Amino acid sequence: MKRLLVLFLILTVSASLFAGGGGGQQQPAAAGAQQTIVNVTPRPLTVTPQYGPPERFPQPATYYRTNPRFPNQPPISNINGFPIVQQPYTIRLAHQYYSYVLDYETNDLVLYMEELTGVKVEWDLLPEVGHMDRVNLMFASGERLPDAFFGVTGFTSAMLITLGEGGLIIPIDDIVFENAYNYGARVELEPGIWPATTMANGRVYSMGTAGLPNPNQHAMRFWINQPFLDALGMQMPRTTEEYYQYLVGVRDRNPNGLGPSVQEIPMIADIEVWHGQYDGFLMNAFIINNTSNFNNPPAQRRRMFLTERGEIDVSYTKPEWRQGIEYMHRLYSEGLMAPEVFSLTRAGVIALVENPAGPIVGSLPQGGPHEFANTGGERRTHYRVVPPLRGPNGVQWAFFDEFNTLGLGSFFITRDADAPELLIKWNDYWFTPDMSTRNRYGVLGRDWLIPPEGTIGVTGGPAMYEEILRWGTPQNAYIGRGVGSWGTFGSQHRALSPDPFELEFVLYNAYVAYQPYRFERNVPSMLPFTVEEARDFTMLNTNIIEYMEQTMAQFVTGRLAINDANWNNYLQTIDRLGLAQLLNVTQNAFDRGWAETLGYRR
Repeated sequence: MKRLLVLFLILTVSASLFAGGGGGQQQPAAAGAQQTIVNVTPRPLTVTPQYGPPERFPQPATYYRTNPRFPNQPPISNINGFPIVQQPYTIRLAHQYYSYVLDYETNDLVLYMEELTGVKVEWDLLPEVGHMDRVNLMFASGERLPDAFFGVTGFTSAMLITLGEGGLIIPIDDIVFENAYNYGARVELEPGIWPATTMANGRVYSMGTAGLPNPNQHAMRFWINQPFLDALGMQMPRTTEEYYQYLVGVRDRNPNGLGPSVQEIPMIADIEVWHGQYDGFLMNAFIINNTSNFNNPPAQRRRMFLTERGEIDVSYTKPEWRQGIEYMHRLYSEGLMAPEVFSLTRAGVIALVENPAGPIVGSLPQGGPHEFANTGGERRTHYRVVPPLRGPNGVQWAFFDEFNTLGLGSFFITRDADAPELLIKWNDYWFTPDMSTRNRYGVLGRDWLIPPEGTIGVTGGPAMYEEILRWGTPQNAYIGRGVGSWGTFGSQHRALSPDPFELEFVLYNAYVAYQPYRFERNVPSMLPFTVEEARDFTMLNTNIIEYMEQTMAQFVTGRLAINDANWNNYLQTIDRLGLAQLLNVTQNAFDRGWAETLGYRR
């Protein structure tokens, strides 16, 4: 409730209130003010890029300029000139903490950027889980903001237009390309970045991202214990009924061979991890269910899809949704779905999978084995991906995140920044092959290798890299997710490991298994809402989704009987909460920003 109140404050407080806030927001100087340019003798750079074409490498600075639009900004270098500043300068960045990073102050990548740019970072680290609660509070409290939010996931178009017109973050469309050499090249190669980041008011508040097609576009995966299948004499389930029979076997036939003292759990799930929730994969055997990440704010859990005519619709009011709930209630009521699916977190799931007394978990939804088992452990080798199940009506969908490669980005400059152009130049270098490889794989020659010609990759084609430092291992080489990237190559281009359970090989094979069933009429996450639409969408979708998910849990557990009277009351409540208005608001934004691009004529 507290989180909702904070979010509501952000989306309803007036722009005039924000405009009166303190901080270091700089006002543009009078028209006609001249920049001052001072030529310098280029100095050899003290660091060397490790990967990429020479034209992407930074060049020694040839001049430094001051801009009267930003009087507190130090002189900054010419475009693609390094170091960015002549004298050391410190910026303060809010960044989402990740537990696999040992130290942000002594991190190899952070020190590399400091030496290259002359800019030191003071980190304001946000929680790894629930970080948007802290973000919302920062904006709503009136406190001095960091210079920028960097590598913070969870911002939406609705938030950006509201924060932008409220004066909390600044537009960058008028200054980005004169300061961002590499980002400009990225936008030229991926023109979809610009419309995806352009808001309804025509302004741009973020440096967007575009990646390569990758296995995580099919991240709503499901896993089954293969030794249990073998012990039960069963094949991989192909239908919801066959999966039900497997669960019964796990419950009743002791597939771990350890007797009643080490009791098996047919199915678990959790409320925290990437696609780890109980309903996501299973519901797709009845109707498309294209999001179930409960750790995202409710406004982002849309559960929407496009009809063949490009009309916005929702899954959770359809008879097929009720069928899916009835199936999950059947599992729950017969002890085949653990009651803890409504409370388990990642740590709890790992503890069950890695149970020292013996294997007990029969199946579970998760993005990958690295989320539910020890990365180098033996238990991860027990699990195989379950291809999409076919439901009683022949439905067999796999959620396909077709917009996974295109994003708003995660770099937003706040009203309190003294040096907006410097921040853009600093962030620009993350859009290079050099930084893309450093921030995913580490240091070339130590953490990863370029394999010899002829080396086979995960996909069966040529390998582009060989990993030494495994993803998810605690390390001090990089900071990881959520920042700009050139998209040099994807994890599926890794050299094939002799280990058949190596993570990327497993995930790629899951991608291949899911691809024939992918659903391709998803609603883009980046919709150009107006401020009013953003406010309406956030309030309506939050209220509806929270009610829907709470009621679904009551139906599944049996606390609320799944009969016609209760189902009709559920539908009527959804209508009263404003479903028609929600669909209309979303449709308007979709038509404005995406309908023509995706080939819909309305």
